[in-house]
Amino acid sequence: MQINRDSPVPMWHQIELALAQDIRTGALSAGARVPAEAEVAARFGVHRHTARRALATLAEKGAVKIRRGLGTFVEDTVIDYPISARTRFTANLQQQNRLASHELLDAADQPAPGFVADALELPADAVVTALNTLGRADGVPISVGTNYFPAARFPGLADTYRELRSITAVLERFGLADYLRKSTRIVAALPTEREASLLRQPKRDPILSVDSVDVDPAGLPISFSRVRFAGERVQLLVG
Repeated sequence: MQINRDSPVPMWHQIELALAQDIRTGALSAGARVPAEAEVAARFGVHRHTARRALATLAEKGAVKIRRGLGTFVEDTVIDYPISARTRFTANLQQQNRLASHELLDAADQPAPGFVADALELPADAVVTALNTLGRADGVPISVGTNYFPAARFPGLADTYRELRSITAVLERFGLADYLRKSTRIVAALPTEREASLLRQPKRDPILSVDSVDVDPAGLPISFSRVRFAGERVQLLVG
C-alpha cells in the first residue's frame, strides 16, 4: 500500500490502515515484532513523527503493544464473538481466556422509544430502564451498548445492575434463570463522535451495530439491546 499524498485522509492514518491490513492478512502475525518507527517512515517515505503517530494509534486501539526497550509487537486482539440462542458477553470472552468487564456509563428510567416499545411488545406509553455500558476485553474497549428493559417487570433494575455488574446476574436476581436470543440484526455503520471516543477509534472507521431482542423461556420479550462493536477488534460469528 502506497501513501496518497493528495488524499484528504491524513498520512498517519493511511499508514495505520496499511499496518492494520498487514495484521489482518497475517503479514504481521500475532506476537510478531512491528517495524520500528524509522523503518515505517522509510517504507512510506514520511517523517518519523508521522510514523510514530500511526504506531501510537495502533497501540491505543490495542492492535499492538509497545514494550519498553524491546520494540512494538502485534497483539492477538481480533475477538471472535459468537451470536447464538444464548449470547453472553462475559462467557464469550472467558472462552477465549480474556478478561471481560463492563462500565456503566449511565442508567435511567424513560419513556420507551417507538422502536423499543415495538420490539418489547409494550404499549406506546410504557417506561423502560435504559443501561448505557462500555464493554472491555483485557482492558481494551470493544463495545458501546444500550440495553432496554421493561421497568414494570424489573423495578429497580438500574440499582441492581450497579451492584452486580452483570445482566445475567441481574436477571437471575429477578427470578429469570435463563433467557434466549429471539432476533439479531447486524449492520455496518460509522460511529458517532461519542462512540468513537469511547471506543478509542477514528470516527471514519466503521463499527458493527447489533440490534437484538431477548425473550424469557415463555417467549415474552425481556430486553432490546443496541450494541456497537469496534469493527477492527471484533469478528461476529453467527450460528
